Amino acid sequence: MYLSHPVRRMRDDPLDDEVAALRVEPADDARAALESRVESLGGSLERELQFGGIVVSLAESAVSDLCELDGIERIETVDTLGY
Repeated sequence: MYLSHPVRRMRDDPLDDEVAALRVEPADDARAALESRVESLGGSLERELQFGGIVVSLAESAVSDLCELDGIERIETVDTLGY
């Protein structure tokens, strides 16, 4: 799984009370698991992007739990992509 540098920082040293806006690219068979995991972490799916990406928002403190999900190909911040 590819994690951008800012996502690795959030995973390793999250800021309290900060919300992360992330572009997550799940494998084809991991979409339902991603939706379930994000919801269980108190986050939300904001919108679908072209080519299978999904924008999610969740507390920075939950990023490490999201990164443990199998079937994720990449996670980047929305800012990294210029949205």
